[in-house]
Amino acid sequence: MSNDDYKPVLTRQNRLELFTLEECQEILVNLLADKQQHGVLKHFEIVPATESVGFLGEYFHLKLKYQLADEQEEQTTRLFVKSVIFQNANMEFYMEKMGLIKKETKLYELLLNELKKFSPHVWCTKCYFTRDDLFVMQNVEDMGYVSLPAGTRFLSEEQLGPILKSLATLHASSVAYERERGQTIGVQLREWLKEVSVAPDVEWYTAGLKAVLAVAATHPDVRNDARAQEYISKELPRRLDSVYYMVNPSPVHRNVFVHRDAWGANVFYHKERPLEERSILVDFQLCRYAPPAMDFHLVSYLNLEPANRKQMIDRLINLYYDTLAEELQTMGVDARQEQLSREEFEQSLKDFALFGATYNCMAATILRLPDNYLKSLKDQRPADFHRFCNVDRTPAVLQLMNEHRDFADYMYECVDDLLALTYHKQS
Repeated sequence: MSNDDYKPVLTRQNRLELFTLEECQEILVNLLADKQQHGVLKHFEIVPATESVGFLGEYFHLKLKYQLADEQEEQTTRLFVKSVIFQNANMEFYMEKMGLIKKETKLYELLLNELKKFSPHVWCTKCYFTRDDLFVMQNVEDMGYVSLPAGTRFLSEEQLGPILKSLATLHASSVAYERERGQTIGVQLREWLKEVSVAPDVEWYTAGLKAVLAVAATHPDVRNDARAQEYISKELPRRLDSVYYMVNPSPVHRNVFVHRDAWGANVFYHKERPLEERSILVDFQLCRYAPPAMDFHLVSYLNLEPANRKQMIDRLINLYYDTLAEELQTMGVDARQEQLSREEFEQSLKDFALFGATYNCMAATILRLPDNYLKSLKDQRPADFHRFCNVDRTPAVLQLMNEHRDFADYMYECVDDLLALTYHKQS
């Protein structure tokens, strides 16, 4: 979407006519199969999930009322539905989001339900029905998990622990899955693991990158440094091009199935034991086949304040790797035989550091905006929302930095990490 036109379209006649009766009957059969039960569907209802707000999809609760065989009383259960958005900026935007939803449905259908079998720990919901434009899964809240409190901006070291453990379990499960199947996930699901967010033709990413370069040029440490300005203008863009290669499967390091979007909005904590139990991960739209370092960098960069991250990084590395090694051992896998020794993991962290710092800077232009700025744009000025996300966000980001000191300070902290790996490293 390189134009500025805003042409809203509706992609279905009624957003509450998501399922046929036959589909709901199939969903009930799949649900009851877990308990080896049989039942008759009596009624179904679709209700918007008003507590869930996203830019890439719409969310609903599917309520099923049914009667088990040989029982008189009817029972009701609630499932969660993620669907492609109902109203969109234009048809091209719709097709892009449709592709993301289809990717996620295929990952649930072909892989995620299988990966769950390798560990007794709960780290993902089970999916009961998929269609190209939606999927139906367990309701996280009804499983006893809750989202972070509204307004949560950064996590503590203790809060990050359950997410790191979930990622370690995911990564270990993918290794065990490959050993059992005798086939790599990267080959099996190549069609569904293509890069959809970090690429030179993805304007959401390139618009963010342009904004980051503009912010870097205004950084107090370099704004009056002619040599630094020339580097940021001419050399830094080329250095950051290497990130496009980092997101592909590594020819050097062990690749696993990575989530790649485990920030605060995409995790749920156990209500009773939030720091002891693993977090549940949702939103698998950005998954790839890549080294575990990819997930580790993203989860630590996106969830922690930069200064705090530097202080606790060694402990976080220990926690993640110890969990990974323990999970692999439990699954009968030797980490060293899988190129996942502690030394190999730490080397991969160094090799992928630029990806983490770059993505964090770019993501900050979306995730860390002040005063609910992006949601207001989406609700009140949809044409400007489309332009900000997919055309040019540089002027708006610089203006917001001028108006909000906290946002400016955070952006400069992120850029500090980026310059430390690029300009200052070669100085």
